[in-house]
Amino acid sequence: MNLAKLSFTTLPIIWTGRHSRAMQSLPVAVYGAYGHTGRLLVKELNRRGHLPVLSGRDARRLKALVDEYPGSDMRPASLDAPAEMDRALTDVAAVVNCAGPFGDTPPASLLDASRRAGVHYLDVAGEALVAWRTFNDFRPSDGTLVIPAVGFFGALGDLLASVAYAGAPSPADEVSVAIALNGWTPTAGSDRAGVLRAGRRVVYVDGHLDVRAGTPEPFGKWQFPPPFGQREVTGEFPTADVVTIARHLPTQDINAYIHVQSPGEAASTQRFLAEVTVRWGKQQTRVWAAGRDIYGFSAALAGEAIDRLLRGESRATGLATVSEAFDAADFLRALPLDSLELG
Repeated sequence: MNLAKLSFTTLPIIWTGRHSRAMQSLPVAVYGAYGHTGRLLVKELNRRGHLPVLSGRDARRLKALVDEYPGSDMRPASLDAPAEMDRALTDVAAVVNCAGPFGDTPPASLLDASRRAGVHYLDVAGEALVAWRTFNDFRPSDGTLVIPAVGFFGALGDLLASVAYAGAPSPADEVSVAIALNGWTPTAGSDRAGVLRAGRRVVYVDGHLDVRAGTPEPFGKWQFPPPFGQREVTGEFPTADVVTIARHLPTQDINAYIHVQSPGEAASTQRFLAEVTVRWGKQQTRVWAAGRDIYGFSAALAGEAIDRLLRGESRATGLATVSEAFDAADFLRALPLDSLELG
């Protein structure tokens, strides 16, 4: 592993809340609205002035959520009932899929329903296999946007890598994503997704995506900015960032590392730091971001993407990553981060 050591001074960021601009309230469907991340996203969309349309399989749990948000539109729908899915997406501007666990196949029923309805689709899946197969297997309807992996594991690394890559010779020799968490209590959906992954790891080596399984994960050390400093990391971490970065940033290799401090802490006190390096020859660029609660941050990522999408700020249609659809540096500066270093 090429784990170079640099240090940075923390840069405080004030969240200016771009969503406060006057904008028309538009209905946005949240599928899996009663799950952990779904609830956080419903709260985020409500705060941003959108009209959440609450959907999912379980009508009882949806009703309990409607009681928290009086006046919300409740639309129960099963993924194996196309007519119910079509009703759920009637007259909405976009749908965000928060229904875990995300396995190793794209959520075809909801993607197909979004295509029939002609609405934008986003999901918060952090699973590399899901993102890879969504990009490979799905074709959106004309004029709509499909953005997989609009969550902590998938969007943040892609945004940071896009900033670090700007101005670099193409292709780069290596892009590395390193994540440090001071604790992590996975949700039930995250746990089940890990079971479905069954030890498979998506890697990007010599310009190609591949799946590895049955071999030990590599270990090494990474010098993070304060407060983490040097930490032991696990390599070949199966985050969707590997897929989103590989989609549009030419490079020979993509590395993904993670450090999780034990024991796990509650989400309200969880801190994260994500650092990305882009190397070409003996030169490299480093950028990083720090914040709290990876699930709450995923909701903020999706909320910001919805805001920009409905304001007509997307520079892409069809299949795209967050940083293909929007200006990466500007997007990062709008997020609720404790610190951000973009070089």
